[in-house]
Amino acid sequence: MDRREALGVLTGAHLLAAMEGASLLAKPSRAPQRPTQISAHGSGRATAYAEANKIVTVEHQTHVTWLDSMADGFRVMVRTLNRQTRRWSDSVVAGPAHDNHGGASLTVDSRGYLHLVYFPHHHAFRYRRSLRPNDTSTWTPEIQFGEKLTYPTLVCGADDTLYLTARRSWQDKPWTVEMWQKPMGKTWEPVGTILSSQSKGYSHFQESLAWDTRHRVLHLSCRFHENRGATEVVGYMKSDDMGRTWQRRDGTVIAGPATTETIDAIAVGGRSEGKLSHKCGTIAVDSDGHPLIVYSASNGSTNEMIVATPRGPSGWKRHGLAADMSQHWPKWRIGPAAEVVINRQGTMYISATMGQEDRNDIVLIKSRDLGHTLSIERPASGVTQKKKWLPNLERPTGHHHVDGRPGLIFTAGVRGEGNKDVLANQVFWT
Repeated sequence: MDRREALGVLTGAHLLAAMEGASLLAKPSRAPQRPTQISAHGSGRATAYAEANKIVTVEHQTHVTWLDSMADGFRVMVRTLNRQTRRWSDSVVAGPAHDNHGGASLTVDSRGYLHLVYFPHHHAFRYRRSLRPNDTSTWTPEIQFGEKLTYPTLVCGADDTLYLTARRSWQDKPWTVEMWQKPMGKTWEPVGTILSSQSKGYSHFQESLAWDTRHRVLHLSCRFHENRGATEVVGYMKSDDMGRTWQRRDGTVIAGPATTETIDAIAVGGRSEGKLSHKCGTIAVDSDGHPLIVYSASNGSTNEMIVATPRGPSGWKRHGLAADMSQHWPKWRIGPAAEVVINRQGTMYISATMGQEDRNDIVLIKSRDLGHTLSIERPASGVTQKKKWLPNLERPTGHHHVDGRPGLIFTAGVRGEGNKDVLANQVFWT
């Protein structure tokens, strides 16, 4: 049995037994202050999606973006928290979105200017830059680029070049992930296609980007979902030339766009009997340049959330976290992993959801030793709505850092019946 086959048979109890190094010492943390409501008009995906960074802290200002739904359409919103005065600015409309999939991804350059990409669900992107450093009140005119794109990631390079990935849909060939760049003072230009499905029709990738601490190597995690979910592969690759070429964990080059067959596979499964269905969160990089990837695995009887870290030149070590949560909240089942961040002090934080019948809640997991011992917080416990979900965790994207506990936003309210529903969900910050 080769490595991919071995990964594919981790189901049910075998999955739990295969997780290495899971903590037996997890304890609940003292809950933070009650979350602050920052909107009462949130869409059904107000704080989605996990791969899109939505919180940036520069000096004493924290900038947040989310997606509201109004009677006349969807609006990308921004707002700023002054951490010295603890006061929030007024909300500002940064631009429209096609539907509830059109929320923004946010980053900042070395000069303090903020950058947003947003709008599409199989359309061109919209891009704006703040007119003043560290200020969300006014923005440059919109610029459009690309076609048939969805789900932006956005990071900023050492020289202030912006890098973006997004899913590209096609009518008559497999869907892909494109990479784009915008050098400072220039227009957006394509870098190339970096991921590709091997089946025509709907595909999803959940790709996420993170820099190493030297700002030289770009790390990517993803989850291939293709052939109607019959194939789901969690994978990893890295680039030391700003996305032009990509390598596996052991340094071997991936020829052309990566596929389920060529990417460095961490977990293999699918939505069929005997397999585990996977969802991928985001990726973080520790101070030694090692990636950490969070993903979920589930079937009819098992739900697990996993932290994967490198072991050896091409292997992966996995920590299961569901048992730690169930010690304190045994009636809840852990849901999809959302995001992982390592702050400047070396502490890891992971956000996720958990479910119980018709209720959802959010957990924030903290570890000073990258997953061996944990403390767990329920940051939305003071919010009364039954469904609290779509957590989005503050994480670095190039020229800003996370100090101490990262900020988190989430949606409280209903999903809606479709992508165009006008809802009045609440959006919270904690």
